Amino acid sequence: MLRIDKPTVLTNSIEKFKKQGQTVGFVPTMGALHAGHLSLVHRSCLENDLTVVSIFVNPTQFNDKEDFLKYPKLVDKDIESLSETKADIVFIPDVEDMYPDNHFEVAEIDLEGLDTVLEGAHRPGHFAGVVTIVGKLFDIVMPDNAYFGLKDYQQYIIIKKMTEKLGLGINIIPCPTMREPDGLAMSSRNLLLSEEERKFAPNIYKTLIAAQEMLFSKSVNEIKNQSISFLTQSPLVNLDYFEIVDAGTLKTVEDVNEHKEVVICTAMKVGKIRLIDNVKVSIR
Repeated sequence: MLRIDKPTVLTNSIEKFKKQGQTVGFVPTMGALHAGHLSLVHRSCLENDLTVVSIFVNPTQFNDKEDFLKYPKLVDKDIESLSETKADIVFIPDVEDMYPDNHFEVAEIDLEGLDTVLEGAHRPGHFAGVVTIVGKLFDIVMPDNAYFGLKDYQQYIIIKKMTEKLGLGINIIPCPTMREPDGLAMSSRNLLLSEEERKFAPNIYKTLIAAQEMLFSKSVNEIKNQSISFLTQSPLVNLDYFEIVDAGTLKTVEDVNEHKEVVICTAMKVGKIRLIDNVKVSIR
């Protein structure tokens, strides 16, 4: 596996591969890699001639400076993990490479309201930062296929919309959420949980599954109220939202039977650590 730090070096290398007709798969990450990230890498390796993984903690997608500063940074360990996969290139740029002269201007793309709900409502500017950095990375890597985990379902939908709007011709491929044996969605932030917080955290997924089981027997409001009541019993929890939304538009659902697919999604702080999770349900 080759490590490349400079964007121009990476673009030049990839152009050579593409001239030979080789396909390029891309897995963008912020590092602190876990089995969820590695599952994306394995899939890309199976489906492409060349796989590029980026590691870059993007400052423009953090609306909370403290969250940015405490985000785990484990580059040596990440390189070791990737060396055990069949990834071809790991791209680890500096902030200066991605935002020359500290020019942190973000892209303005009409995402048709997908970026203003759920995470967008609670983390102003977050998705502007996400589409900016992903757009920059796509320009550098020029992938045929890019892989995104469905734990960040809203991010996946937004990147898909951005790609369509800009006519980039990149396949945005959704990959299932990987979970710990107790159901907790794998996340780099799990490393920051205290023992007590980690013990509580699997209740997030349990609540989502319980909500899914009630979808056809109770109203949306009843399901939401019961779920919120259960989660907020814990003094550890500061809930941002628990919503049932249309899988395509992310608009709040009133009657699930009027939709083809819905996503039950939630975000909360457990202690000081913000966790998100979701389940997607086919209705008809």
